[in-house]
Amino acid sequence: MLSCKEVAERASALIDRELGMFDLLQMRLHLAMCKGCDAFIRQMRTTRDLTAAVPVADDERSDEVDGRITAILAQLHDGKQTGH
Repeated sequence: MLSCKEVAERASALIDRELGMFDLLQMRLHLAMCKGCDAFIRQMRTTRDLTAAVPVADDERSDEVDGRITAILAQLHDGKQTGH
C-alpha cells in the first residue's frame, strides 16, 4: 500500500487523470482507508476548481465567474454537511 507521502506526491497526477490503472487502484485503496489523504485530495480538487473559475482574460464577465465560484463553494459546503 502507498504511504501518505506517496499519495501526496501523486495527488496532482490523480486529479489530472494521468495515473495508470495499477497506480490508480493503489491510490483508491489508500484513500478508502485514510481519511486524512482523502480530505487532502478533495481540498486539492476544490482548489483546482476555484482556480479554473478565475478569469484568464479581462473580457470575461465577472458575474459568470462569481456564479461559478458560488456554485463550487456550495458544493464544498454540501460535502461538509454530508460528511464527504
